[in-house]
Amino acid sequence: MNKMSLLFITTFLIHCTDSALSFYYDPQLYVPKYRDYLEAQGNLTKDLFRNYEKDVSPVYAWYDTSKPLGYDKEAPQRWNYTLFLYSLKLVEVNEPEEQVSVVLELMENDNNIYQPRLSPKTKLTDENRFFKKIRIYRNDIIDFRDQDFRLVCLDNLGMIYDYLSARVSANCRMNVARFPFDTQICQIRFSLPIFSYKEVQIFSEVYEGIQNPSAFHNMGNSEWRLVNLTNRVDFLSFQDRFDLELAVFEIKITRNPLYYFYMIVFPSFVINSVSIMGIFLKGADKMSKLNVGLTNIMTMTFILGVMSDKIPRTGSIPLLGVYIIINLLIMLAAIFVVMMITKLRRWALPILKKKKTPMSRKLETFIGSPLEYTCAVILELITCANFFVMIGFWIDDQETVSAEAST
Repeated sequence: MNKMSLLFITTFLIHCTDSALSFYYDPQLYVPKYRDYLEAQGNLTKDLFRNYEKDVSPVYAWYDTSKPLGYDKEAPQRWNYTLFLYSLKLVEVNEPEEQVSVVLELMENDNNIYQPRLSPKTKLTDENRFFKKIRIYRNDIIDFRDQDFRLVCLDNLGMIYDYLSARVSANCRMNVARFPFDTQICQIRFSLPIFSYKEVQIFSEVYEGIQNPSAFHNMGNSEWRLVNLTNRVDFLSFQDRFDLELAVFEIKITRNPLYYFYMIVFPSFVINSVSIMGIFLKGADKMSKLNVGLTNIMTMTFILGVMSDKIPRTGSIPLLGVYIIINLLIMLAAIFVVMMITKLRRWALPILKKKKTPMSRKLETFIGSPLEYTCAVILELITCANFFVMIGFWIDDQETVSAEAST
């Protein structure tokens, strides 16, 4: 019995030992080639950063700013700095302040560390190497992520690749003449303002994978659609040593007018149409008709106030404002017509009754209910025409957006 128990315990311990070893043993950590790789990377890192000062800018700045670019043949070429955009998301468009906010996924690319820093014994291969960002000098764009844990990539040519996420707010001069069917073009600019164009050459690139309509659809938000994204490099000249280059990413966005259509355009049309019928309602007294008209005017004025909070204070009248003002004028015309018809009847009916001719009888009949109905129909037709003009702008806007998306 003791032997059986001892055998059972021994078997159990062997099984537990095998399980523990299989749990803690990671085969790739004990592969000789992997250990050689880690050792080589460690030696390369030590050799690479032996004489490297991360607090010293690698930009060559021994230039005489009064002389033209390239006068010094012994000097190195300008320091290349590239911004590569591979993702963009529109966050907010603040129309009153003429400001647009976007989240950018960028890659910075520059020749920060050079091969001459390496010793002759160091072997360079084609693989990329990754280091913490805090070990390398960078011209920072503010990143969402913790700076201490970001990585940068170094290739065998001494080029640094740094991936970052940034929220950028840029001023965007807005043209709201076609509001809410407007299209805005905004520019997001980057520069290294402490270096002139003679010291730094800036490049901008956009990833081809986001240059398509399906990607543009995901870059907008619920109110704005992104229809185009381009890039270029502009030259900003002050006619002195501070002339510099700008990496420019230009976005073209168009507004989704559906919200304003069912919240302002259509309700205004319904309110105006019903108010016109109320003003020319047969049997209503003069004060009741006047109350209907004044209520409509107050409503249109309130809608104008709501709209004014959504757009910048510009010198042009927005299309939606023109639509509301026309509705307001139609209502003022309806009130004026009702008052004039009342005065016309008081003045013309006694005269027509005295003449007693066929024409006077027809005129006497016409200035009664038929005249009110005729004026009501005319004003209703003008209201409908004003509404259908807005629908026409909406259809044209949708066709324009579809055409730009297809191209």
